[in-house]
Amino acid sequence: LYIMFSDGKILFYLIFLIGGIIYTSYSVSMKGVLLEISNNKNRAIYTGIAGAGNIVPVLFSLFGGWLIKLNGFTNFFLIFIFIVSLSFYFIYKLNCKK
Repeated sequence: LYIMFSDGKILFYLIFLIGGIIYTSYSVSMKGVLLEISNNKNRAIYTGIAGAGNIVPVLFSLFGGWLIKLNGFTNFFLIFIFIVSLSFYFIYKLNCKK
């Protein structure tokens, strides 16, 4: 969006503000979902697994920056699209029957 509307910095700040609001809303809602799907017995385990999963975005950001530096944005986005497409396969294979 910033490249499309690169006229001024105000729009740049607004885009990051809206992105921060969306990310914060997501984080808060995921905590509520975790509380809703777990019971008192398993809550610590679920929280630990969810917390351990928070390291993945940090590592992917570092890896993505390194990949962009080496090969440019095109290869990065191709790999990103592949990973997102692969996630649809794993979501399809989930078995959530009670």
